[in-house]
Amino acid sequence: MQIRHERPMSDLGFQVRAPLKLTLSDGRIVTIERWSLASLHFPEDTDILPKTGSLAIPFQGIDIQFPVRFSEGSEKGELVFEDLTGRQRETLAVFYRSILSGKMASTEDVITSLDTPVDLVPMGETEDEVTQGSKGKSPRLLRIIWNVVFYVVLAATVFGLIGGQIFNRLSHVSLKHARVVAPLINLRSGEATYVDRILVAPGTQVNQGDVLVRLSNPDRNARLADIRGEIASQDERVREARAALMRHLERQDEERQPFLYAYQMAVAARTAYDFFAGRNLTDVLWAKRQLDQFDAGRSNAAGDFHDTRRTLQRFLSDRKDALGRLRRDLGIQKAAGASADILATADGVVTQIDVFPNQFLARGASVATIEENAPRVVRAWLNEARAEAVYPSMHVKVRFSDGAGTRSIAGTIDTIVATIDPDVTNEFGIIVTATLDQMDTAATRAILRPDAPVALRAVKRWSIDLPWLN
Repeated sequence: MQIRHERPMSDLGFQVRAPLKLTLSDGRIVTIERWSLASLHFPEDTDILPKTGSLAIPFQGIDIQFPVRFSEGSEKGELVFEDLTGRQRETLAVFYRSILSGKMASTEDVITSLDTPVDLVPMGETEDEVTQGSKGKSPRLLRIIWNVVFYVVLAATVFGLIGGQIFNRLSHVSLKHARVVAPLINLRSGEATYVDRILVAPGTQVNQGDVLVRLSNPDRNARLADIRGEIASQDERVREARAALMRHLERQDEERQPFLYAYQMAVAARTAYDFFAGRNLTDVLWAKRQLDQFDAGRSNAAGDFHDTRRTLQRFLSDRKDALGRLRRDLGIQKAAGASADILATADGVVTQIDVFPNQFLARGASVATIEENAPRVVRAWLNEARAEAVYPSMHVKVRFSDGAGTRSIAGTIDTIVATIDPDVTNEFGIIVTATLDQMDTAATRAILRPDAPVALRAVKRWSIDLPWLN
């Protein structure tokens, strides 16, 4: 046997070079050249290291052999001992320490290490130990009383907390992500436009239909200016056409005079006998027909008085129609401009103005926020698996903290909607909305802040009559 002596280490983890025999599971015997109390180095170059074997320690012509189990170490070829018994570890340590100390173990040492129990535990106390242990202790009765009181208090605390939680789960339904929700209305621009005027400030009470912010569109304003200019021009044409018609109508008596004169002359040319006899009245009747047609406004020839009158009336009517169309276009453009203004869609209080004068707004940009004149509510989320645990009109308890401490308010479930709450989670579940009993709009605004976290619990029907549970 060739033994290499190296400096001993305090942790006994240094590998020694003393041959051990390792019998593998397939019956092969391998000589281990490097080993320590923690591991050994497998001498063969192989990718699959053995997991079990039988380790033999050679000693003066005899082998001390025991089964071992390994796990792979951090270095290549390193096998770490696993689950060595105390007797196996002590036997290996005797041989290991003997090699490190420079002398081999004697037969008596090895046999003694094999026969001596690994752990010797004393079975009783000596008198000195009993005296030393009782020194400075209180009387036994006081210790008994103290221990009883301590464990009673501890049991009451532990079982009280655990029992209280169990009882609360049986009597209430806890809702997650509860928060205060205000009935807010967000007003947005309907088109790309500019902020012309801001007519309200945060905190202003408004009514439905009130104009909050006036918006303007340069293209629409230019179109309005063009239409107004066209209206002014067309209005002037209407006045000119009306004046021409009036001047023409002023000549009606003058134009009628020849027909009246012809009739009077035809009548003067006949005697009374002609009228009574009804003869030689052709000129009279023709003149009378011409006069009646003129008085009736019928035209007898192209370009005469009434033909010109109708032409002027048609011209005036066309001008009026054109003016009416321009005024309708003006009204449409003004209505379109007014529709861009931001109006209050409900009675409420302005809580936020998001724009400033002369600001350009894209389509859909936020302009203002109104809190509707309605009480604030509490909204929470519940897993859909517990859908049968809640129902509308179910009583709830809302707990929240303010400057004075924690408060509790009774309420009622108003609505239950199965959907996804994007403000809380992407999971499909139930959104529960609860109203607060006997609290109006002013009271909820004074006590509850929007988006403030609260604790919301639904009270089961059987526990409503137990006030101490609520």
